[in-house]
Amino acid sequence: MEAIVRAADGNHGRAPRNSLSDERILQEALALIDELGLEGLTTRALGRRLGVDSTAVYRHFRSKDELLSALAGRIVGGSGGEPPASTDGDGSLRGQLRNAWLGLRRALLAHPAMIPIVVRRPLRGANTWASAEHALGLLRQAGFGDHDAARAYMALLSYTLGHAMLEVPDAALGSDQAAAELAANRLMYASPPPGRYPNTAADAPHLHGSLDEQFTYGLDRLLDGLGLGADAHAAITTPAPLPPPSQSRA
Repeated sequence: MEAIVRAADGNHGRAPRNSLSDERILQEALALIDELGLEGLTTRALGRRLGVDSTAVYRHFRSKDELLSALAGRIVGGSGGEPPASTDGDGSLRGQLRNAWLGLRRALLAHPAMIPIVVRRPLRGANTWASAEHALGLLRQAGFGDHDAARAYMALLSYTLGHAMLEVPDAALGSDQAAAELAANRLMYASPPPGRYPNTAADAPHLHGSLDEQFTYGLDRLLDGLGLGADAHAAITTPAPLPPPSQSRA
């Protein structure tokens, strides 16, 4: 983080003594990044926004790197250690898993400037662990053994993070500009001569559609491939006991 600056730098609107908390710092830091981008997150700017001396941030986070890691964990795991909320799907194991990844994508796209930080950093901290615990618990209830539950979790996480990363440029565009980009992409795929590229010509109208629909389609195919299809739709009312090791998948 930038060199420590003193009170003489002129922070405005002083906060009451002892009012600063980790959560408040994270809220204001994220708002600052949403408004100005990562380059806008400086100790001086954050101190002004919080109404405290800029050095006070260091009593909660030792460096900008530590602060960014905490912000990444907050986005992935939610602000209270719970997985990001979603109301899609149903109460089945498949529905709950689907909700978790739809919710994570929404949480990421709400803060597009932070997506590269989340993707590049090891995900750790209480909030992130709570989110992982939720998804891994659902996979184990579905009958996955330790190894397969871990691999399924990483496949779903990688798909969600990768898709969100590809969406960063679109997330930064206004609605009119995003529509123009979409039209240009469709035109590009429609331009090759159909005699030479018949498959591309036939599928061109569908290659650049709604990113929401594309993400959901891929997520559903992943869940299908993991065996969480029609037979996984029974609603869960109480947590199912973990299967003995001999009954879990290899």
